[in-house]
Amino acid sequence: MTRWTRETIIEKILEWNVRFGEPPCSADWNPSLARWRAQEWRIERYRDGIWPSTNAAKRPFDGSFDAAVRAAGLEPHRSGPRRRPAGVARPAMEQREPQAPRSVDEALLESSERIRTMERRIASLEREVAAAERRADRAEDQLGDARVRARRAGERERRARGARERVQVVEREAGEQVEMLTADANARVRAAYDQAQAAVADTHEARRAARAAEVRAADAEARARAAERLLAEASTDSAAVGAAMSAARASEERAAAAERRARELATLVCGEPRQLTRGELARLREAGPTGPAVMANALRTLHKARAAGDRRGLTDALGDVASAAVGWRDRL
Repeated sequence: MTRWTRETIIEKILEWNVRFGEPPCSADWNPSLARWRAQEWRIERYRDGIWPSTNAAKRPFDGSFDAAVRAAGLEPHRSGPRRRPAGVARPAMEQREPQAPRSVDEALLESSERIRTMERRIASLEREVAAAERRADRAEDQLGDARVRARRAGERERRARGARERVQVVEREAGEQVEMLTADANARVRAAYDQAQAAVADTHEARRAARAAEVRAADAEARARAAERLLAEASTDSAAVGAAMSAARASEERAAAAERRARELATLVCGEPRQLTRGELARLREAGPTGPAVMANALRTLHKARAAGDRRGLTDALGDVASAAVGWRDRL
């Protein structure tokens, strides 16, 4: 029953009175109080049925257990111990009869037997103590081994933590290098795009220059033909002939220069090979070392600067690579 009411408590008090021949007291329905009073038989009676606790019985009656008993029409017990008839209270132990006196020899034999028994017990206890000491030694050894293993585990954990920290540092440095390389690649892409745009503009300019050179070459040929006609017409005049020849040679030289410039522009635009003259070779030799060896050396310097993470060295190496590339292109 989850909650006791006034009526159910009165019913239980009457049921207790019918069953045990007396109304209940506070110790009957309070096992803790009965145990404190050394009245175990009250606990057995309480557990033999379904009864409310003392506090549950007092709650509907303003906290008075006697009021609950009186509400059931019974007279509560008086406080204090109750008088019992003589001979009712007896100790719960068997009464022993007096024993006859024994002789001294029997007492000595019994004492010697007890001594031997105690010696055997002492020897057994000593063996147990020795075994306990051995177990304690083994336990200490195991404890030492456990401490060593714990210390090694701590060292492994510290090494693992250090390895994780080093990995994090390497990952962070790798991320920074990747970001730097990405920025460098983006810069190179932008530079290549700008160079491509400049090359396209140079190509258009070269085409316009080639067309202008062709026009100038055609004009020079026309002037040369006119000079030849003038030479044929004025063959009698030596001074006129000399001037005409000089004009013709100058026109031929200008035409050759214009043709050479046109071939250079065509080579620049179309990529056709052209043989260098002796003067151009001499100027290239005077310009300093260039070519694949210089380019390879500059690339190795660039690789070392990137591996070392030296920004200043990387900038200088990029400048050397660009200079070697321009010199090699000019020599080609």
